Amino acid sequence: MITEICANLFAGLGLFFIGIKFISENMKQMTGRSFRRFASLFSTNRYLAAFAGLVSGALVQSTTAVTFIMASLVSSRMIPLRNSIPMVAWSNVGSTLIILLAVLNLHVASLFLMGLIGLLYYLNLHKSDSFRSGIGALLGLGAILTGLTYIKAGSAPLKEIHDVTVVLNYIKDSHALPFLVAGLLTLVLQSSTTMSVIAIALARSGLLSVDQTIMVIYGANLGSGVSTWILSSTLSGSARQLALYQSVFKVVGTVILVPLFYAEYYLHLPGIHSLLPLLSSDFGRQMAYVSLIFQLISTATTLAALKWVLSFLERISPVTREEQLSLPQFIYEKALEEPETAVDLAEKEHQRLVSHLPSFLDTVREESAASPADNADTLHRSVSSVAGEVTQFVNSLMERQPSRECLERALNLQNRNDLLISLSDNLKTFVAVSTESKDSPQILSFSQRAAEALHLILTTAQETVETPDEDNRQILLQLTADRGEMMGQMRRSLNNIGQDLTAAQNQFLMSLTTLFERIIWLLQRLGTLLARPATA
Repeated sequence: MITEICANLFAGLGLFFIGIKFISENMKQMTGRSFRRFASLFSTNRYLAAFAGLVSGALVQSTTAVTFIMASLVSSRMIPLRNSIPMVAWSNVGSTLIILLAVLNLHVASLFLMGLIGLLYYLNLHKSDSFRSGIGALLGLGAILTGLTYIKAGSAPLKEIHDVTVVLNYIKDSHALPFLVAGLLTLVLQSSTTMSVIAIALARSGLLSVDQTIMVIYGANLGSGVSTWILSSTLSGSARQLALYQSVFKVVGTVILVPLFYAEYYLHLPGIHSLLPLLSSDFGRQMAYVSLIFQLISTATTLAALKWVLSFLERISPVTREEQLSLPQFIYEKALEEPETAVDLAEKEHQRLVSHLPSFLDTVREESAASPADNADTLHRSVSSVAGEVTQFVNSLMERQPSRECLERALNLQNRNDLLISLSDNLKTFVAVSTESKDSPQILSFSQRAAEALHLILTTAQETVETPDEDNRQILLQLTADRGEMMGQMRRSLNNIGQDLTAAQNQFLMSLTTLFERIIWLLQRLGTLLARPATA
C-alpha cells in the first residue's frame, strides 16, 4: 500500500512539474516574438497594462518569467519602469488561473485532452513551426491535470497510515510550521502556484486543516518573493528595481495577511476565514480564492503606494551610470509630430553622443585622470544604445514624408549617426588593444602617443559638431586629411623600436596603427558630412 501511495504521489508531482515547465517554456516561445511590442503598446495605459498582466500571468504561469522578461524590456528602455510595474503586479493575479483549474474535477477533460494531443502528434503537427509551441503548451496542461489526478489518488489513503497520523497529530495545532516549510519548499520549486496546488490536494485528503492550508499559501508566496530577490542579484539599476518590486509585492501581502490571520484565529475578528463560506462551499475553490485575495491585496497596496515603493527601490538599487548615459535626453515620440523640431532634437542628441567620444581614451592616455568617470566599455554600450534609438527616431521621421529640406537634414544626420556608431566600435577596440600594451614600456609609450593624437582630433570633431563653424570644420579636415604622412611617421617610429620586439608585439603595433588610421578616416568622413546643407 505504501509503495503504491508513494508511486502515485511521485508520478503526480513529476507530471505536474513537467506540465508547469512545458506551459511556461512553450508560451514564452509563442509570445517571445510579439511580446515586446505587445507589452510596449499596452503599458502606456494602466487599464491595458492590467489586462496585459492578467493575460501574460495566466498564459505563462510563471510570475518570475514575466518579471524577468519585463526587466529585460526596462533594461533596454522599451518600457519605463513605472509603466512595467502594473503589468508585473497583475500577472500575479493572472497566475492564479491554474489554481482555479486545479480545484475543478477535470479528470474526464484531461483524458480527452491527452487523446487530442496524441492525435495531433500522430498527424505530425508538432513538427510545424505554427503549431509546435501551442501543442507543447496543451501537452503541459494535460500533464498538470493528469498529475493532479495521481496526487489526489495518492494522498487520500495517507491519513490511514499510523506514522502519518502521528505526524499530523503533532502539527495539527501549528500554523507557523506549515508556513515555514511552504516557504522553504517554494525556494526549491521556484513556484508558489505549484506549492499552493499541492497543499490544496493534501488538504482535500485530510492531511492539512483549512487554517494550515491558508498559511501554506501565504508561506509559498513569501518563498516566491525571496526566490525572486535571490535571482535579481544578477541584475542592476532599473531592471533590478522591477525584480525587487516582485519581492516587495509578496512581502507586502504576507505582512498584511499573516497578522490578520492570527487576529482572526486568536481574537475571533472577522477575516479571510470567515469570508470564504460566502464565496464558495467547495473547499478547493475557497483555497483558490485565498490565493487570489492575496494577489489582489498586494496589487492594490503596492500600486496605491507606488510613489513610496519606487523611492524605496531606488535606494536599494540606484540607477547605474551606464543606464544614465543610455537614456536619450532630447528625442521623444511626440516630437515626431513637428518634423523640423524633431530633426533639431535628433541633432542635439547626436551632438551629446559625439561629446562622449574623447572620453573613450581616458583610460589609456598619459595625461588623463587617474580614475576616469567612465570606461570605454560603458561608453560604447551607452553610445551604441542611444545612437540606435536616434536611428529609429530618424527613420520614423522620414516615414512621415517631411519637407525636402527636412528630409535632407535627416538623411545627413542618419549618415553621421552611422559614422558615430562605427567610431564607437573602433574606439572601444583601440582602447582594448592599447590596454594590452602595459607589459612593454616601449609599446605603452607608443600607444599613449597615439591616444593623445586621437584625443586632440576627437576634441576638434566634438567642437565642430557642437558649433558647426566652417573654420572649425576646416581644422578637422586638415587634421584628418594628412593621415598618410601621419601614418608614415608612426610607422617609422614603429620601425625604430620594432627591432627589440617579438613578432607578436610587432603584430600588436600594426593592429594599433590600423585602428588609428580607420578612426582618422571616419573622422574625415564626419567632417565632410558637416559641410552639407543640414548644418550649413
